[in-house]
Amino acid sequence: MTRQPNWKLLANLGDANPIDYGGYFVHQDTTGAYTEEVEKLFVYEDSWQVYRFPLDRLKIVQGYLVPLRYSPDWPEPLPRYDEWFHKDLDKVAESIGLSAQELKEQFCSDNPIIRARAYEAIGDYHGYENLDGYPLTFTNRKEIEARYKKEVSE
Repeated sequence: MTRQPNWKLLANLGDANPIDYGGYFVHQDTTGAYTEEVEKLFVYEDSWQVYRFPLDRLKIVQGYLVPLRYSPDWPEPLPRYDEWFHKDLDKVAESIGLSAQELKEQFCSDNPIIRARAYEAIGDYHGYENLDGYPLTFTNRKEIEARYKKEVSE
């Protein structure tokens, strides 16, 4: 039986007042069963939208970003396992003032905060719908405040 995650807030990399201006929350599963995840909170005039996605750690093999568990004996050759955003990585990196190699290295970091910044660059460039196709939408301020009560109080 898989253990259920117990999420702990590591950091809010967004605004200090996320309910009014947006947030970017990095969470870690204290059971160790799941990789870290982030929630990107967008604030609109009459609603809030939440995108949640994992911070999968990657590795570089022959210049490609591949899953950390990738092995050369997998059935199909590289670049089959390269991440979907590889074709625009130079442009994404340039948009945040990094080289493509520096951005690739962020995806490989064991520090989830560094990986969160790399995934944020992808979301900002390609749209967060590409990281979470089913975002949550809230129209009630009390509901969003309840969801982020812990994050806002820390």
